[in-house]
Amino acid sequence: MTVIVPDAARVPVIVVTGFLGSGKTTLLRHLLRAPEFADTAVIVNEFGETGLDHVLVESSEDSVLLLENGCLCCGLRSDLVSTLLDLLARRERGEVPAFRRVVVETSGLADPVPLMQTFISDPLRLSLYDPGGVVTCLDAVNGSAAIDRHRNAGRQLALADTIVITKGDLASPGDATEQARRRNGRARIVEARMGRAVPLDVLRRPLAMDLDDMPGGDGHGSIVSVTWKDVRRLTWREVESAVGSLVARHGERLLRLKGLLDVEGEAGPVAIDGVQHLFHRPRVLEAWPGGAASPVLVAIAEETPRHELEGWLRQACSSPA
Repeated sequence: MTVIVPDAARVPVIVVTGFLGSGKTTLLRHLLRAPEFADTAVIVNEFGETGLDHVLVESSEDSVLLLENGCLCCGLRSDLVSTLLDLLARRERGEVPAFRRVVVETSGLADPVPLMQTFISDPLRLSLYDPGGVVTCLDAVNGSAAIDRHRNAGRQLALADTIVITKGDLASPGDATEQARRRNGRARIVEARMGRAVPLDVLRRPLAMDLDDMPGGDGHGSIVSVTWKDVRRLTWREVESAVGSLVARHGERLLRLKGLLDVEGEAGPVAIDGVQHLFHRPRVLEAWPGGAASPVLVAIAEETPRHELEGWLRQACSSPA
């Protein structure tokens, strides 16, 4: 399997989300005991939501806790940018141990889209951080019903790079896995029985793009996902025009656009990643996986007819007939 991994020099920020009762807290509680978690800083909404009493050792300040395995836990006291910058400043001053990654646990009702937009809207102040992906917990018992009834639950699953199937001891994990693949065919799926998952399966930075195995996953309900591989070589002007066209046509309905493009004048692939109206600056990667150019785009939108999304991709990116 050939993959592209984001720049490892920056600190990846992994978002752990999932609807109310999906098992986020139980998963995090077990991860906090693992030695693989020792170089991780965890940001949670409130300490009371995480049930950390069994792993607390001391409080270095009222907003940062040092846990027994050496990792950090801090509360989201104001906005995410301020919290992330505060962690970096404390690390530089030697007030907290060094950390190699950050995990942000959202509330069960959180919409992940604004959080992902944070890294695009404030790239200068957050230049040392790299959005490392979204991990969504899917409850094998009630997860499907929550997604059908609550908009944000559907968004949490649709935007996931990794889906953790929880409560498989209470209901068939196979059914939940099938549901996850139907709703999000791009995500890596792992199972956590009784909240226990292999730490590196969760902490491993999600793949930027897997060009050898890109499942269909057509979305579910009001959310549509399209994977498009018939992408011709583009000029930089065409890339700008294509992205601008999609934003103009779909606007707020565009949950995510990511992919690898073959751009004239560039030896390696150009990675693009955007959320609604905001896009990261395109990054030129060193080389194509396997040495052969394999452009691909993944578009995820809500309240948008599938044929409309496919039509835009065909018009903007496909090889001429």
